[in-house]
Amino acid sequence: MAKKKLSGYERFMALSDEEKEAEVAVYDRELPAGKDGLPGRPLTPKQRLRWNKIRRRLQRGRPKIGKGIKRVMISVEIDLLESADAFAKKNHMKRSEMIAKALKTIMSKAG
Repeated sequence: MAKKKLSGYERFMALSDEEKEAEVAVYDRELPAGKDGLPGRPLTPKQRLRWNKIRRRLQRGRPKIGKGIKRVMISVEIDLLESADAFAKKNHMKRSEMIAKALKTIMSKAG
């Protein structure tokens, strides 16, 4: 019969107190300072590309257009909002993008 493979947590918890101390001692040491005085070392070009890709994903929200954005709270009837959301999804738009386009259209026709 094959032995059950332990998870990392289970293996760690099975260690004696001395063995646990030895395992975590690695994380208690100071990192050597780099040329800029900060701990660690500079990213390699490959790591820099990966970090930039992750950072772009973390920067959420609407891209800055013109002077930027201002959040506003408005009241909309539930049925109208559901229809608007369905329309936006069908046309591959975000709700805010659809509302902005609708405002521009109404203002261009009025003025």
